[in-house]
Amino acid sequence: MTHNDTEYELTRGSDIVRDGMFLELTVANTNPILQLAEVFYSDVTHQFTLTCFEPNIPLEVIETLIEQAKKLLIPIEK
Repeated sequence: MTHNDTEYELTRGSDIVRDGMFLELTVANTNPILQLAEVFYSDVTHQFTLTCFEPNIPLEVIETLIEQAKKLLIPIEK
């Protein structure tokens, strides 16, 4: 995703220690990786948590992160 000439990436992962899944927002092509924010979904509480690691992240970028987390992190009911 690109916003104001900055390219962002979303990375989905599983966290065994915290017992859930996360969607991480980073700035693309940075070394070391610049982690901006994370949405975590707890398998224990079934709740989302947003953590911002950097200030002044554009609202549109955070809104996209949250929207994608809602789609990608909730387990599929069988």
